Amino acid sequence: MTDSKMIHSDPTKPRVSVCIVTYKRDDTLIDSLRQLLASTYPPQEIWIVDNARSAALPARLSEFTVPIQLLYPEGNVGCAGLNLAFARTTGKYVFCFDDDSFPAPDCIENAVRAFELDSTLGMIGFKMHDPETRLPWHDRWWNPDCAVSRPTIFCPGCGLAFRNDPHLPDEICVPDIVSQAHEFSMAAEILRLGYRIEFRPDCVAFHPDTTKGYSGEKARNGNRNQLRFLIHYADSLNLAVLLGSQILLAATRRPHETRFAFDYFFSIHRRALPRTVARQFREVFSWHTHPKLGRLL
Repeated sequence: MTDSKMIHSDPTKPRVSVCIVTYKRDDTLIDSLRQLLASTYPPQEIWIVDNARSAALPARLSEFTVPIQLLYPEGNVGCAGLNLAFARTTGKYVFCFDDDSFPAPDCIENAVRAFELDSTLGMIGFKMHDPETRLPWHDRWWNPDCAVSRPTIFCPGCGLAFRNDPHLPDEICVPDIVSQAHEFSMAAEILRLGYRIEFRPDCVAFHPDTTKGYSGEKARNGNRNQLRFLIHYADSLNLAVLLGSQILLAATRRPHETRFAFDYFFSIHRRALPRTVARQFREVFSWHTHPKLGRLL
């Protein structure tokens, strides 16, 4: 059996950082941390961004021996608070979990091994399982049913890891995407540096299935966050297709976000991707593109 304390104290092994955002779920967070620290490859540091500024949380974290640092943003900034943690991580590899998600015991070890064996691998999306039933999610994009690793740009924010490259920007998460779709900007910045991204079914983590019940206000917020990402990162041709599609959708009386898209476009400083990289997000673009313009993507 692997001695996790030996792994944790071995200076020859790559250093691992974990980043978590929490909001008013102290009990859930503590339970998740206990699961996390049962890993065969425990992290050397944990950064927790507390959007709620819980007064009780610092004392409760004293039960853990691994260094845990708390960060407090100005107000509830959602997942964008990860930027505060990323700026301080010292690990060679950075792992991201939600306050209600946690890795399987061998998840971190498997991911580190994959990174170490392939220097072109920049990011890994984990296979998510429900923590109650232990059954896997079934989703063609975020959690495909496959037995081998495969290229992807879909990495669930509740379970992913990336190579801590010093050339990554300070704001790897788009600041105004507070939930849903922040993973896309993380993937875009990894791809911009020339790395690959993989979905790896051997890296298992646990989280309630967020792909279920994606409708109503939740779906609208998620779709707007996808638009925020796309407008930020689209190359010039894809941007024209995206904005033109909103106009065409409105003209043909289909659901559209024309006002939102143009208001957002004029309010931001974009970080356009090279077209070769933007094409890897073609499927995401297609979700917001009029069918007649889709062939231009």
